[in-house]
Amino acid sequence: MSSVSALKNKLVLVARSGTYVNFAPSQVQKYHHETERFLMNSSDELDAVELFDVYEMQFHLALITSHDVEAKAILDRLVDQFGSSENSQRIRLLQSKYLEVMGEPEQALKVLGNDPDELRLSRRLTTNSRKSGNAEEYIANLNFYLDLQPSDLITWAELGDEYAKVGHYDKAVFSLQEILLQEPFAYPVFYKVGLYNYYRFLQEEQALKTERKDKLWELVEILQDARNNYLRSVEICDVYIKSWIGIYLISSHKFNDKLRKLNSVKEVAKFLEQNDKLKTLSEKKIRELDQEAWAQIKQ
Repeated sequence: MSSVSALKNKLVLVARSGTYVNFAPSQVQKYHHETERFLMNSSDELDAVELFDVYEMQFHLALITSHDVEAKAILDRLVDQFGSSENSQRIRLLQSKYLEVMGEPEQALKVLGNDPDELRLSRRLTTNSRKSGNAEEYIANLNFYLDLQPSDLITWAELGDEYAKVGHYDKAVFSLQEILLQEPFAYPVFYKVGLYNYYRFLQEEQALKTERKDKLWELVEILQDARNNYLRSVEICDVYIKSWIGIYLISSHKFNDKLRKLNSVKEVAKFLEQNDKLKTLSEKKIRELDQEAWAQIKQ
């Protein structure tokens, strides 16, 4: 395989995977220059579909690297070459992104259209991207759709779940908190916020390489956020057993034993005291609500 063919395959793969949105700045610069040279010298190596995909990637790379003039030139070329084809809807999404970056959000909305059909179009494109199995692309499309339709609670929930699948639990929590701004009594969502905070705690505890007080306190704060959201969930619905189980797992976690070394710190002592009380309470509630669930926990 020639070096040109190898570069072509690499660029097409990266363009279609959408992984460039998570590149480090140095990688973004590298791919921006590589793609620019390839399109200038070897674009005839690409078929029409590949050409659109690579130009679309270069458009985003140009925006990321603040090459606004280049981004506009790419956009104009896509309009000229593909504007009347099946890619015209994708081009409108790119036009909208460009206008948004240029500080013209109202014009960005006008390009897509404010009627429900256009919003459904954006949502449909987002749903289609899920079928590709590309998590990064799907997340990017969900975020773009939510810029247009921020009140869509189902999509915020989807975004939270997708972030959780790839281990971005902090972003998953943020997404679910957007739901709670509109639905402040949604106790299952409080449970999920607690769950994702708990997963984040487990993730960061596993990566912990020191037992310095400041690092341990950071973990306490995450665990406290998890516990508080579980507690808010059962405050709204006293029989929601998932949250009671979450409370029990936190209050009985072995991390509490590690914290007892910091028992002289007032905040830590208070956290541990509360956990001791909640362990007893949550055990009682789980037993009352579901003996089988309690048996599984104790296995």
